[in-house]
Amino acid sequence: MKLCLLHSNPIFLTLLPRQVFTVCLLYEISKGKASPWHPYFLHLPRSYSILTAFGELETQALQVDYAIWAAQKAVTKAKYEWEQAFTLMKELKLKPPLLTFRAWIWATGTVQIIAQDKIPQTSRNICYLCKHFLVR
Repeated sequence: MKLCLLHSNPIFLTLLPRQVFTVCLLYEISKGKASPWHPYFLHLPRSYSILTAFGELETQALQVDYAIWAAQKAVTKAKYEWEQAFTLMKELKLKPPLLTFRAWIWATGTVQIIAQDKIPQTSRNICYLCKHFLVR
């Protein structure tokens, strides 16, 4: 299934824009070296220090009840969004490692830093990247 055909997919219409962009990012990564974005992807961080990526140890190290609750809530929300997008990712035939919650966390972290323009050269590339994902 080509990504541009997803506009008519009912699942696509129920997702938030950040979920769509996350799915698009994972889809493009699944192409491997065939993606024109492959060299760009190689320079992305392998992990992020975001609440959804915190394990139990990091969460408990926060020590403050509200901070622990916020971290747990972030994970719950991320799992819900991943579950919403999972059917679409399966329809796109993403490779099994890209279907995991861990891959989703990484991709959402990437989308967050791109949205905040924390990656150098992103401002010029991001509009093209979005267009590339949704039109090709």
